[in-house]
Amino acid sequence: MFGYAKLELGEVCSSISSGKSKERSKTGPYPVYGSTGIIARTNRASYDKTNILIARVGANAGYVHLASGSYDVSDNTLIADIKPENNLKYIFYILQNIALNRFAKGGGQPLITAGKIKQIEIKIPDQITQDKVVKILDEFEMICTDLNAGIPAEINVRNKQYEFYRDKLMTFKEKLK
Repeated sequence: MFGYAKLELGEVCSSISSGKSKERSKTGPYPVYGSTGIIARTNRASYDKTNILIARVGANAGYVHLASGSYDVSDNTLIADIKPENNLKYIFYILQNIALNRFAKGGGQPLITAGKIKQIEIKIPDQITQDKVVKILDEFEMICTDLNAGIPAEINVRNKQYEFYRDKLMTFKEKLK
């Protein structure tokens, strides 16, 4: 495929629906995801695959994150189930980048509807390009967020840079007499 296709998010997803979690506890084996992450635990998981979650109500409306493993989702969060022919992480990065909060309506309690989310147009390149973009962004994110990998790697690069320039600056040509 050359270039990309412009598709509505609803065409890229098998479904976009609201979570329905009613059962919550402090000690259940499965997490319950809310608008920005885990908000409780439960004894019953409703989902068992990686999905994109989108906060749909409140100040965090439009916040995008991933849920994987076995989990449940509260009713203030939308679940975007991406079709297998698309790279889920590519769609995730696209949604993070387009600032979904701008689609929220309402003053006191902003709201994003599944209907509105389904209509958002996104650019979808071929699978190979999606995979390349995800690989690059995953590596960059790992470097930026993993203190154990990112900072030591950066320090190592800077040390080598320092040594190179130190050696250049401290190497003098012999004067001819």
